[in-house]
Amino acid sequence: MNFSLTLRYFTELAMIIPAAAIAIIPVYSSRKVNKPFLFGSLAILLTAFTVGGAVFCSSFMLPANTLLFPSMAALFLIYDFCFGLSFHKKLFAFANSVFLSGFSTTYNTFLTAPLELNNKDNVYNQISGLICIGIVMIVGLIFSRTLFKKFPEMFENENLDQAWRVLSIAPVVASFLIIWTNPISAANVMTGRLRKISLVLFLTMLLITWFLYHILWWLSKKLTERAELEQSLDLFHMEENQYKKTRLYLQESSQLRHDFRQHILIINDYLKQGQTDKLKEYLAPLVEHISQSHKMICRNQAVDAIASHYDEVAKSLDVTISWSIELDDELPVKESDMCAVMGNLVENAVRAASELDGDNRLVNVRIGLLNPKTLVISIYNAYHGRIELDKNGFPVTNRDGHGIGLRSVKNIVKRYKGSMVIETHNGIFNVSILMYRPE
Repeated sequence: MNFSLTLRYFTELAMIIPAAAIAIIPVYSSRKVNKPFLFGSLAILLTAFTVGGAVFCSSFMLPANTLLFPSMAALFLIYDFCFGLSFHKKLFAFANSVFLSGFSTTYNTFLTAPLELNNKDNVYNQISGLICIGIVMIVGLIFSRTLFKKFPEMFENENLDQAWRVLSIAPVVASFLIIWTNPISAANVMTGRLRKISLVLFLTMLLITWFLYHILWWLSKKLTERAELEQSLDLFHMEENQYKKTRLYLQESSQLRHDFRQHILIINDYLKQGQTDKLKEYLAPLVEHISQSHKMICRNQAVDAIASHYDEVAKSLDVTISWSIELDDELPVKESDMCAVMGNLVENAVRAASELDGDNRLVNVRIGLLNPKTLVISIYNAYHGRIELDKNGFPVTNRDGHGIGLRSVKNIVKRYKGSMVIETHNGIFNVSILMYRPE
């Protein structure tokens, strides 16, 4: 075995290490396996791939791509197993890593072409291989904020859930194109001004990619702001509707009190004459009015409006909500955030309970203050089927848009430095939340 040749193959294959980091960073928070398993398996896999691949390729004098391309499918299957996002989100993150790595390799081929003119082997010279690794790392640094911050925020944005089916196609196609444009030989690159022009064009393409990712992130932020605005408008309409109902009830109650003496006289007259049938007929509309009067669920007007709205929604689905909300006008968190959290959780709970039969169509809502600065929320309901939770405590699903609201709720809870725990036990789904008044 030619050790020097094997080392060159090892160096070229070692670019898979920063490529793996680029693929894992955006989805790391959604891992389904624990840290020791993830990093232990990753270390074993990458070591076996780089060392074993270098020995194999150097023994048979094969290009490194002969090993890399078939391995991508197997690596993606492992990637898919380890992380809990939807398929298309994981495909986007994985294909983005392939694209950035492919770009680095292609750019390196043009950049180091003068060093490779006399290279007759199917592998980079040692210096060219090290430069390639350096380019991958520089590209990773350029996209570091995108990988650490922007992509995770976009993956958590439920407004983009349906768009990932289309968005995931872009890096896949780009990966094939960038790999296809990689020159076969250094001699072809040195033709005329091709090398200089290509270096500028590829660098421009990288900057355009960075800019497009930023635009996509910016649009996702705007979609979130729009969704929050619509949520605030919905809350306003619920409060307005509840206010109209309450005002109508007070007007009717005022009229009822005004007519109270007349009602007593008429009732007494019916009793004296023994006309019980007419008395029942007279009392029927009064009793119906009383039974339809608004039942206040919470003293806080905004929270009461949300609770009353979902109480009506639940009744229309033949679901019973057991309410216990002890809140006053002053809350430790913004009313809009409180209502967004409660609305999302109650909506999910009612939807799940509506799929059940009999006495299981029940949702329990418990909300109160542990102290003036601490809000506690507990919402639980029965559910049908099986639910698995990932390492972050979210239900594991491959369906886009499934479990709507939970990640939005988590983001709100984070803003108040609170905690959110999701538990499933004996067919009961429970969400417990603590949120604290900002200092």
